[in-house]
Amino acid sequence: MENTERYINALIEGDDFVIKEIYSKIYPKIASYIFSNKGNTDDALDVFHDALMYIIITQKEKRTIILSFEAYLFVICKNIWKKSLKNRVIKTDVSTLEEKETDLSTIILEQQCIEFYLEKFNLLSINCKDILSSYFNGASYEELVIEYAYSNINTVRQRVFKCRSKLIELIKSDLEFQKIKKWGEF
Repeated sequence: MENTERYINALIEGDDFVIKEIYSKIYPKIASYIFSNKGNTDDALDVFHDALMYIIITQKEKRTIILSFEAYLFVICKNIWKKSLKNRVIKTDVSTLEEKETDLSTIILEQQCIEFYLEKFNLLSINCKDILSSYFNGASYEELVIEYAYSNINTVRQRVFKCRSKLIELIKSDLEFQKIKKWGEF
């Protein structure tokens, strides 16, 4: 946690010494991931830079608790790279620059949505988080009956339904969701 705050402050303040430390400690792992997933050095540098920009923008806007800077940065890089792979097309330099700016905005919005969802998900009871995690990861009702020792499938269905309903209620009752919903209606 100590390095996390130090790294975020360094990014926001533009501390070259610490930023070089971030590159030397974390970039090789990100590059390795990109290389093993159809990328090259330029791709790795672009993704890493975009992820750092995302952190600067979002942390300047609203500081959030990040337990592990390295893990957080890796997830952001992974999301950016996956999106980049989906959108790979040969373009002219001008349209590439415009698309890159649009892509970064989209990535920021998607990451904020993921963080918003996780924030609400973490407000659920431990049992609800466990059962929904299993359910969302593809476990069948039959598997959930065995895993959580419920009496029958109907009980599991009801529990999943109640937990999902509670999650939806938490999301819909949040003012941020109301703003997002209103913004989407234009």
